[in-house]
Amino acid sequence: MKKSISSALSLTMAFSLVLAGCSKGDTTTSSSPAAAPTTSTAAPKKTVKLKLWGGIPEESGPKDVVTKWNSTHPDIQVEYTRYVNDDSGNTKLDTALISNSDAPDIFFSYGETNYNRRANAGVTFPLDDLISKYKLNVDDIIGKDNVVPFKGKTHYLPAMKLLSSVMINQTALEKAGEKIPAQGWTWDDYMALAEKLNTSNQKGSFIKVPDDSMVRFAILENKPTDSYYTADGLSSFDSPAVKKGLEYQKALQDKGLSVKWPEIIANKLLPPNELLTGKAAMIFGGTHLLRNVKDAKSFPHDFKTIFAPVPQLEKGGKVNTAGFNDFMSINNTSSNKDEAFQFISWYLTEGNLLMIPGGRLPSSKKIDVDKVADLMVEDAANLINVDSLKALIKGDYTFPVQTISTALPEMTKIINEETEKYVMGVQPLEKAIQNMKTRADQAIKAEKK
Repeated sequence: MKKSISSALSLTMAFSLVLAGCSKGDTTTSSSPAAAPTTSTAAPKKTVKLKLWGGIPEESGPKDVVTKWNSTHPDIQVEYTRYVNDDSGNTKLDTALISNSDAPDIFFSYGETNYNRRANAGVTFPLDDLISKYKLNVDDIIGKDNVVPFKGKTHYLPAMKLLSSVMINQTALEKAGEKIPAQGWTWDDYMALAEKLNTSNQKGSFIKVPDDSMVRFAILENKPTDSYYTADGLSSFDSPAVKKGLEYQKALQDKGLSVKWPEIIANKLLPPNELLTGKAAMIFGGTHLLRNVKDAKSFPHDFKTIFAPVPQLEKGGKVNTAGFNDFMSINNTSSNKDEAFQFISWYLTEGNLLMIPGGRLPSSKKIDVDKVADLMVEDAANLINVDSLKALIKGDYTFPVQTISTALPEMTKIINEETEKYVMGVQPLEKAIQNMKTRADQAIKAEKK
């Protein structure tokens, strides 16, 4: 749903209720040179134009963010460019980052694989001196442990806390006589529920592959910190969790509970479309898909969407496979690094509040969960099970953290390739695990040379 600029800006009047004490204690805007009044009689400063690249459609928050900033910072004007967060879109951003003419000053990376690739390529600028200069209290706002250093330096700041979730068609769940799953339910429970929800007209499950394969969920849940690596620095791909994940993924296809792997890839099927058009009763998604649930024009539907916690390998676990995201970085070649950081500081403490109606939960520790949930839902309570959304946001989670990035993009590719061959019956289970482990170890050793 598109929101008018005036309505979006009026929301900022309520944001003092969302972030306790944000406006009075925010040193990032009051101390910013861009915000300070000037009494100089010298010629006005030339307007700095910042290029900001992100993957969110303009109408889902970025347009309101840029309008709000530009209206209060005449000397620093931001222009937003959207890139689609897929392989071709990320390649477009990577190319732009090394361009002489089209290079963004600030850019968002979604997920550690995309961020780590850019950090290793040297296109991210270390932010530590700017954090100190503009007195941004990262620990107070985000929590220093939620920002992973790269070679001892801070190369990004996360703007969003992404919560993964199983999203369920409430009408389908009620027809099956089932209750909303509670935190700590297992992947075995998920498979059983998928069978009960499966009908001749509606698949019981949809999980986007290869990005969200159950193998990757299992690896993250089994070892949330540096999940892909063992203590000796090699891959963890021979763990029992990998076997379980592979078996779950193949069972979804073999039992007819999901669209087949090649069809998902060939037709570029997406979770919100499968759920909201009634093709699947249950998908793996997250709070960021609220914007799709609320978009009744693009996805006309008459059922409520339930937001259930992420299933666990073992009953009672509390790993949420997402975590902090929307990694904001400054291009290493930008000539406007100070101005870029002023925008980032403002965004982290104020600007990203305008992203809430689009389903993006701010990374700030000071948010009021109930009020944020209300802003997320807006006038779409008829399409959202609000209690389940609030319960999800309030959950107690362990988030995966990757402090090691050796051969990480290559390891992700290996997981995808070997999982696909197993699911499609090209190779047996043990061979898939062996190949995954051998290839990943080789990739790690090659990069360390």
